Amino acid sequence: MIGIILAIITSLFWNIAPIIQKEALAGMEEIEAGQAIGQTTKLFGNKKWVAGFALALVGGLAYMLATEMAGIVAIQPLMNVGLILLVFLSTRRLGERIDTQAAIGIILLILTPILITLGGVTEPLMFTDFTAIIGYSIFLIIGIVIMLMLSKRISILWAPITSFLQALAAQFTQWFTLVLFEGDILQGFVNALIPLILMGVFTFIAGVYAVSIGLQRNPAARFNSITGTISMFAVIFGGLIIFGQSITQIPFYVIGLAFGLIGVILLSKYQEVDEPTKE
Repeated sequence: MIGIILAIITSLFWNIAPIIQKEALAGMEEIEAGQAIGQTTKLFGNKKWVAGFALALVGGLAYMLATEMAGIVAIQPLMNVGLILLVFLSTRRLGERIDTQAAIGIILLILTPILITLGGVTEPLMFTDFTAIIGYSIFLIIGIVIMLMLSKRISILWAPITSFLQALAAQFTQWFTLVLFEGDILQGFVNALIPLILMGVFTFIAGVYAVSIGLQRNPAARFNSITGTISMFAVIFGGLIIFGQSITQIPFYVIGLAFGLIGVILLSKYQEVDEPTKE
């Protein structure tokens, strides 16, 4: 149960962070994928962007603890529950009332963690064979490379690119936490250096570059909804095949998953940020 609560806390931070970053990016020059590293200083020089990035990092710490307690298959479907907070912040800022569509979306997202919990997802197990995680990683990296080549013509591809990077980061986060907390924490940290490094690399690329480029080139509601949905399924698939998690009460889990997806669609308009007008 604590893992589920931590997942919801993660969701709050991870839903607010990209909105803040989107507002910051509106006043910055467009980031090119080939020149992304050179523009890192500009990103970290923008106080509003850094504030959003800091929120994402805090959420990442909660996510790390949640993966250790409940596993990625249980917590990933909850990453959009934080949309509920965006609804209340948005309606308060604009002075609007929550309409029927939003109310239904809120109810569905409130029910999602309850149903996922009733789904009886088993705890993750540390793998002894590296075949699954290597194959999974290669498949996603190939997908990222292909989409990068097409992203200049199809800008929304930055959403699945971000999703795949986040999914890779999630798998290495799960690996890191399982090794870190399996015994002596100091020895565990030493043993977990490889997944820690890979987790950091994919998290940084996703959180700094992919999200920033994607938000600059696409409406936040569309980008965040696609990213969250693809990431959820990619992470769940990885958790099932790599860490041996299983779902003991499939109907509850599937309904919870469906409620989460429908809730995101109904509340997606609250993820939007006013675009600056161009002369």
